[in-house]
Amino acid sequence: MQKLPSFSLILTLLIFAPLLDSADKAGLEAPRQPPLLGVVHTSAPKGVLIQKIMPDSAAERAGLKPGDVILSVNGVEIQNPRHLFSEVQRYSAGTIVSIDYVRAGKKKNLQVALGVRLNTAALTGSKSPDFTLPVYGSESKFTNSQGTVYIIDFWATWCGACEPVRQILEDFQRKNKQAAIKIIGITSEDAATVKKFYGAKNPPYTILIDTANDTNLKFRVEGYPTIAVIDKKGVVRFAGFASGGGLEKALDLALRAAAE
Repeated sequence: MQKLPSFSLILTLLIFAPLLDSADKAGLEAPRQPPLLGVVHTSAPKGVLIQKIMPDSAAERAGLKPGDVILSVNGVEIQNPRHLFSEVQRYSAGTIVSIDYVRAGKKKNLQVALGVRLNTAALTGSKSPDFTLPVYGSESKFTNSQGTVYIIDFWATWCGACEPVRQILEDFQRKNKQAAIKIIGITSEDAATVKKFYGAKNPPYTILIDTANDTNLKFRVEGYPTIAVIDKKGVVRFAGFASGGGLEKALDLALRAAAE
């Protein structure tokens, strides 16, 4: 399944690398640490526009700011948000990359030491972050509360791997109508983008709009589709990618939590 890239708005956040790091003193290879740039960005006519900087991130330490437009990474011209993620993904945490960007109409360059990605799975077993977000297609807002089991699907319209997850969740919802489980989709794209995506169709479950990326950041979303399961006591039972058996595990844990 696909790793994070962008959406009109997104969270940028966290870029993940599957390679191996340099040898340690004993000459043995150590697992490469997945990197974090730490920017929330969207498409621009050329490159990608930074909309938000994560606190204490590599981007903040290097001096990148909201409004900057990233043009290239190590000489590779960035075509779109997804391309930025895939390009950064090639490196490990600690790697210094050269970033060309535009600020106030002037082209500049920074050397950025990539940070370490936050661990989404580390939320498991802890109290769920609280969130209040606008409901797509409604004037109301949604706030999570105890007493309900939630399955949260973090997704984006551009994310091809998110489509089969939505279909599975819709089928799951149909088959488990009696279970006290509420499925929620959270996107950092705006309502207009979501409307264009769904057209005349209604979403299969409640969609929340997180254009500020605050909830994505609270759940340490590092790629799409990401799934979280919260039990009736407000405890995170699962948090991580839907791929690699993650979705199946999440659905099983949700059913168990609903039966408790």
